[in-house]
Amino acid sequence: MIVFLYILAIILAWMIGTVSFSFVNVIAYRFPKQKKILKEHFKCDSCEMQLKPYETIPVFSYIFLKGRCRYCGEKLSVRDFVNEIAGGIIALLVFFRFGDVDDLSSAFILSSPIDIVVHFDIWKLLTLLTIFVFFCILDLVFLVDMDTMEIPNRFIIVMLYVAVVALLVVSGVSLIDHIIGALCISIPMLLIMYAIPGAFGGGDVKLSAAAGLIMGWQLTIIGFIIGLFAAGIYGIILLIRKKKGKKDHFAFGPFLCTGYMIATICGMDIIDAYMKFAAYIHG
Repeated sequence: MIVFLYILAIILAWMIGTVSFSFVNVIAYRFPKQKKILKEHFKCDSCEMQLKPYETIPVFSYIFLKGRCRYCGEKLSVRDFVNEIAGGIIALLVFFRFGDVDDLSSAFILSSPIDIVVHFDIWKLLTLLTIFVFFCILDLVFLVDMDTMEIPNRFIIVMLYVAVVALLVVSGVSLIDHIIGALCISIPMLLIMYAIPGAFGGGDVKLSAAAGLIMGWQLTIIGFIIGLFAAGIYGIILLIRKKKGKKDHFAFGPFLCTGYMIATICGMDIIDAYMKFAAYIHG
């Protein structure tokens, strides 16, 4: 019976992840164009034919339609397909990472979330939902910033609401650590932004402040370093391929969001590995 419940929980977590990130895709596409998010029907971007319900099922519709619109034959968005798969994977990681150990300061262990599956621990469920909603907002910022190079203030405000809930239900980080997390990266970014015009955007600063309030200072620093490192590699690739010049800019928000996601899942393990490596180097 317990095995059946686990399997059911895994399937449900995957479905919630793919559906949630599919909805994030809709918001990311319609918000910059000022379209009504919920009241407009799903249509093909090319021929504008209204899609049937079975043509909008996350992941499976893309596979069933072989990546093309059944009406005009145009290719469907691969990015949306990949994002939906990522949503399913992220939901599973959050479920197994925080299902049994709802502690941001703990190491990454694929634990057995028996309290939620069998005993239905409401507080652990709230922790899971809070962290997953945080990831959904990060994904939304990722997509919109990649398309527009802007991070709307509305997204940051929603993230601050999530931060308030996180202060109540997420354990492992003290209130002082949460407050320091909101300042430890955002303040230096703000100073650099004014000292070096174009180094960072105001949206990046606000994103780091809101995310830091949720994650605490240790994970925020790790997430920023990961994002900065990934952005540096991406910039070098663009220069080598001559897609960008030395003075050209690209969106930093997607790299920040990726870094903060990774840090939330396994940031403490990265810190532990670094400390062991540093101790080994120093003999």
